[in-house]
Amino acid sequence: MRRFFSWFILASLLFTALVLTAGKGNDQPKYKVVEVKHLTVAEGVSVKDKYLNDSYDYLREDLAKTGIFETVVEDGGTIPDVDAASAVVLECKIIKFSNGMGPYFVAEVTLSSRVDHKVIKQFTTHELTLNVSGSSRAKDIGRGIVWEIKRNMK
Repeated sequence: MRRFFSWFILASLLFTALVLTAGKGNDQPKYKVVEVKHLTVAEGVSVKDKYLNDSYDYLREDLAKTGIFETVVEDGGTIPDVDAASAVVLECKIIKFSNGMGPYFVAEVTLSSRVDHKVIKQFTTHELTLNVSGSSRAKDIGRGIVWEIKRNMK
């Protein structure tokens, strides 16, 4: 009886692993190549350049992990001729930024065709909370934007 129970548990675990990995393997990126433009700030909004640069780095890193885009290219990066016609451009503008108690930010996100600049998707994030500690706020900005992109584009 004990031996049967052990085999039953092992078979159940294998079946669960197969089901979970089968669902992941079928996901295809929606877009072949995305060029991520540097983060910009709306007039009247003040964000330190270091936050913007660090947030931009986190944004690109995390976008590469989403599965929405096969290749993530930095602003002005080279896109192979084969992929140029289907490439898209991602632009993010921080339109609100509060650095006080309960820090947060709001961003406008635009995804457009690289060839004809036609807007594919555009949305404004809700107020995304930032970590109280200043050292990880850049990470919060980049990851917050990626989270909103995943939520709005899948």
